Amino acid sequence: MLSFFNLRNIEFSILPPEDIFALKPATIKIKAKNKYFFEAFLLRVKLLNSETIIPYLKGEGIFNIVLAFPKRGKYAIKKLTVSSYFPFYFFKKQRNIQLKYEVTVLPFPLKCDILSLIADGKTKTESNISQGKAYEGELTGVRSYNQGDPLKYIHWKATAKTSEIKTKEFAPPAGNPVIINLNDFTGSTEEKISRATYTLIVLSKAGNPVGLKLGDEVYKPETGQSHLRRMLYALAVYQQE
Repeated sequence: MLSFFNLRNIEFSILPPEDIFALKPATIKIKAKNKYFFEAFLLRVKLLNSETIIPYLKGEGIFNIVLAFPKRGKYAIKKLTVSSYFPFYFFKKQRNIQLKYEVTVLPFPLKCDILSLIADGKTKTESNISQGKAYEGELTGVRSYNQGDPLKYIHWKATAKTSEIKTKEFAPPAGNPVIINLNDFTGSTEEKISRATYTLIVLSKAGNPVGLKLGDEVYKPETGQSHLRRMLYALAVYQQE
């Protein structure tokens, strides 16, 4: 009875992970929660090819499992296995918990020379960031709202004071706009994607407005983490025609 309730007493769920890159160890957080008043002991939790030990659980807790995915793309996590030898280590009980969870693995960032990409010949001028304005730089002032301004940049305090919608104004980002193309790199398709991933990350961290041309799809140069993530996710699921 003790071994039965030790396994049946726990609910498990996977918390949304941080960005995961192929071939790099990634930490997946698992939340475990007691359904009843029983405490749980010596649980071994296995997810894909990795596992962790929960020595004791009262109430709820968050535990880490470290995984490494061999390549980019979408992975379906369909089950979690929990087992235990509790209470006397005479026999092992095991339970499979069905999951419907999908994780997108970003391409491995392969280091490469990016100097040629930011030379005058490769720098692009077509950017949706106008000269003198930007949305991700340092805050420099407040101006009247213009149609098309992102709602998240409305300055609500100034709007309340003036009874007129005001928008935050930012300094222009550093560097010149650059559009990355897979044909800018050498190697196989996977190597090109990995080198493009590295380049996008480096240029974004440097403050350059950066864009991506991927087949017929074009991401105009912008700055910001959300823009970078959109491009990396596009590379993660890209299939060459």
